[in-house]
Amino acid sequence: MKKFAVIGKPVSHSKSPLMFNSFFEKKGINAYYSRIASQNFSDAVETCKLLGISGINATMPYKKELLEFVDTADSYAKKINGVNTAVFGEKIKGYNTDIFGATIPLQKRFAKLQEKKVLIIGAGAAAKAALLGLKEKKAECFVSNRSRDKGIALAESFNSRFVPFEELNSILAEIDALIYTIPVKIPLNVSLMKNGSVFFSAIYKSRFFEKECVKNGIKVINGEEWLVEQGRKSCEFFGFGNCGKDFGEFQKSKNMERMAFTGFMGSGKTSIGRLFAEKIGYRFIDLDEEIERGEGISIPEIFEKYGEDYFRQLEANYLEKFSNFSKTVIASGGGIVSGEKTFNMLRNKFFNIFLCGAISEFYSRTKNSSRPLRKDFDFFKSLYLKRLDAYFSLSDLALNSSNKSIENCVNLLFYELSKN
Repeated sequence: MKKFAVIGKPVSHSKSPLMFNSFFEKKGINAYYSRIASQNFSDAVETCKLLGISGINATMPYKKELLEFVDTADSYAKKINGVNTAVFGEKIKGYNTDIFGATIPLQKRFAKLQEKKVLIIGAGAAAKAALLGLKEKKAECFVSNRSRDKGIALAESFNSRFVPFEELNSILAEIDALIYTIPVKIPLNVSLMKNGSVFFSAIYKSRFFEKECVKNGIKVINGEEWLVEQGRKSCEFFGFGNCGKDFGEFQKSKNMERMAFTGFMGSGKTSIGRLFAEKIGYRFIDLDEEIERGEGISIPEIFEKYGEDYFRQLEANYLEKFSNFSKTVIASGGGIVSGEKTFNMLRNKFFNIFLCGAISEFYSRTKNSSRPLRKDFDFFKSLYLKRLDAYFSLSDLALNSSNKSIENCVNLLFYELSKN
């Protein structure tokens, strides 16, 4: 199975997995795309290496660091000063596909972009991508930004006109399109834009000015179109050819009413899960503890007396019992991904956090345990590798827990949840 992921901080809000996995499923491709939570860029890269990731997309704030990390970068990445797509191989190749996200949706609305007047609000990587693409299409561009110096510098670098924030409304009547790349709503009277003009938001999490635009006959392009077009080009770089219309649908997003920690023995599912549940005010359930309590016998004894198949059926029964609880965090057993019933139940009912990491660290952590499947290191490692694809293909978020304390893992997850 090929593995892909998006990195960033925060990253749990990303819709990229919903888009890529929909495509993989539709085309019958043996691949899966997840999110990687990380403390910093080097942590994200280390996690990618441990998981054997084939390619990544990067969101803020990692695009510039990814440019410095890759072995080669395309001209767009160099001009924008950021990589949002990287492909791992003998050499790590970097690309920036945001230019396609910025221009293709506009090309679908206008017969041509040449001489169209386009205002870009913002001066970050998305604004740079938009300017680069639009100038290639010979559009007339205007730039506005809260930081005057940064905005002027960006405008001058692309031979465009700078418009101060306080003068924004005065220019709206003459523009054909507005590209909004900042994550906050500013005082902007979009009713001054001419009928039939286009408001294009690069921020897919928010629907700024959408109602006002519709009311005044202004066409709206949501940020999801940007995401789809840059993703379609990334998909091509990942080795899947021209994805065309097959790419661009989204799976249903999950909420975080029920979360499950998955991963191998020693990854910290119980210790991290318990503290995380306490921090967010959720009920915590350790599935193995519930089984032992309910059956009146320890798990090693269940394995010894009845075998693994019997235990897996018990595991499915107990998971089903808790599968409709709200505001609940569950720590699952390491082998829960082995059963089709439990795997599907977790996929359909829970937001799954995969605690991955260095297998040597997990082996060291479990040296004094009585786990029935913890044998010699070679067996331990082979069992982990056998399950790795299942862990990853179930994950909604992956976190390397082998290089962090319990508290650091919990704090990182709490940060991700608060930004979702």
